[in-house]
Amino acid sequence: MESKNFGLTEAAFERMRQDLRANDTLFFEQVFVEQFKETMAYVKREYSAAHEDAYDATMDAIIDFRKRFVEGKLRYGNLRFLFTKMATQTYVRNKKKTSLPDHLEAINDEAVDETEPTEAMTYFKTAWEELGKGCKELLRNHYYGKMQLLEIAEQTAKAPAAVRKQKQRCIDKLRQTIGKNL
Repeated sequence: MESKNFGLTEAAFERMRQDLRANDTLFFEQVFVEQFKETMAYVKREYSAAHEDAYDATMDAIIDFRKRFVEGKLRYGNLRFLFTKMATQTYVRNKKKTSLPDHLEAINDEAVDETEPTEAMTYFKTAWEELGKGCKELLRNHYYGKMQLLEIAEQTAKAPAAVRKQKQRCIDKLRQTIGKNL
């Protein structure tokens, strides 16, 4: 058994594909739990990624990997490298999505006098008003209340992955609205 293929023989690889098609995920979970940790650690180490960002990228990669695996788009080969590459590409893509334009980054770096809002702050306030109540509450709790997404998930009785996705959609909506107003 080779570590580059998660220790799977080619026969075990095919058996796992068949199990997944039949919705039996036990073997898949056993194989990927350890690889998930390794890949997440790799993204954190090589990209100086925050824990949540590395987790999100690795989780997105595992979902995409499973989908491609079940659809027969993956062949037995260096699967470990492929999975790690998918996670790092997802991380880089997510970071590009979440980086703000320079003039908006300045908001974080300087104190803003609320009596005379800056142009960037005006754009932000306009975009904030267009967000729904759920997005406002989530972002307020996470960024201003310093709550971890896991805590928010527990508090709202939602799955942690769902809360992470919701946060990303809210941020994307905020950016889209700000970009539209620029």
